Amino acid sequence: EMLRVEGLTSAGVLDNVSFTAYAGEILGFAGLVGAGRTETMRTIFGLEPKDSGDIYVKGKKVEIESPADAIKNKIAFLTEDRKGEGLILDAAVLNNLHLVTIDKYKKAKFFVDQEKQLEIGNQNVQTFKIKTPSLDTTAGSLSGGNQQKVVIAKWVNTDADIYIFDEPTRGIDVGAKIEVYNVMNDLVKKGKCVIMVSSELPEILGMSDRVIVMRNGRIMAEIDNDSKFFNQEDIMKASWGGVLS
Repeated sequence: EMLRVEGLTSAGVLDNVSFTAYAGEILGFAGLVGAGRTETMRTIFGLEPKDSGDIYVKGKKVEIESPADAIKNKIAFLTEDRKGEGLILDAAVLNNLHLVTIDKYKKAKFFVDQEKQLEIGNQNVQTFKIKTPSLDTTAGSLSGGNQQKVVIAKWVNTDADIYIFDEPTRGIDVGAKIEVYNVMNDLVKKGKCVIMVSSELPEILGMSDRVIVMRNGRIMAEIDNDSKFFNQEDIMKASWGGVLS
């Protein structure tokens, strides 16, 4: 067990949300817009306050009041808003790749190990097939799919254990989508825990080991991928508040 959430509640937004996510699996979150999926993830990551509820990482209760706390507990959050929260668009690709990990490269108080940064940056470009003229290119000039890969690389560089992907393929082309799926599968193979919020049901069905369906800030159903309910109709039914039986 990597992440356990118990009774996450915030007035008018989340109502007693409880679930467990395991290492080596992709847990999908389905539901209609406004079902509370993104809010759940933002609360876990310390971006939104909670009224009550507990969060456990690897069985240990953790207090997460801010994203810094979440990162310390090896949680990564690829937000849906990559332009607003994922990237600094007018900064170089290299700087974006090291946004969260800049402390790793400090040699002395004001000096950064640029060689090491370049080495990791070049590795990222190869591993994630980031199409960029150079590491000095501004992130904003890349295509949507390549911007998304920079965000993913930035978080993979933190060596987190728990990766939350919120709408990871929204607005990117088919080729880039497949590459994002490959990254997710690679993380799972390495024993990481991946949680994916997606409104694309084929993506949910294609990628998830288990699916949690939310509606109005509550969990309506939890469906394993070998269950007879693991299909578009039943997931939609639960999203609208229907009972699966």
